[in-house]
Amino acid sequence: MLKSLNIKQAIAFGYLCLIIAGCSSYTPYRYSFSLIEPQNEPRQDDARPSMPFGRVFGQTMSFEDENVQFRFIPSSENIRVSIKNKTDHEINLARDKAEYIDHLGESRRMHYGYDYVQEVKNFEYNSKYVPPMRIDQGSEITGYVWVNNWPDFRIGEGPGTQPISSYKIHYLMEPFFPRYSFEGRGEDLKDSTFKLILPIDFGGHTHNYTFTFMVNDVK
Repeated sequence: MLKSLNIKQAIAFGYLCLIIAGCSSYTPYRYSFSLIEPQNEPRQDDARPSMPFGRVFGQTMSFEDENVQFRFIPSSENIRVSIKNKTDHEINLARDKAEYIDHLGESRRMHYGYDYVQEVKNFEYNSKYVPPMRIDQGSEITGYVWVNNWPDFRIGEGPGTQPISSYKIHYLMEPFFPRYSFEGRGEDLKDSTFKLILPIDFGGHTHNYTFTFMVNDVK
């Protein structure tokens, strides 16, 4: 009996070692980004954690003109974006016309909001239309930019469809860049660039603010 127990313990320990070894081979990539256009004032900032994969190093990524101020924290999964209205009237982020242009030059639609699952559901329930997001005078909004990979998905109940749980929506989320080696070769993205186009509606006209980022390093 004791010998049988020892064998079982040895097998269990072996499986545990395999699990630990497998997990250790999937260390998250750590990306370093910079905003290269339009140029922001160079200012050193401490390394800060991103959400939830990778880290951001070096320059504070920000830009402002007389009307709007932008602040960015990119990560492999999304980009945190803060937009401050410096005018004396409300403005709107035209989310339906916003674009993410990836490192291959492909234009992608995007979500902007606080919760990815809810943004996907709103996108589907609103017949694939995303309403503008109002920014009152002197106020600031903060949210996350995600790749919108749901134009051809159906998440509601109906003929020929099956309901998809919130967990599955999150599971099917497409990150900006590989988070782990099994998602792709993140190291190949070093020195590549990508763009974010954020249209701001000032009431009488819309200005397409275009930001170009570089992947400085991948570890």
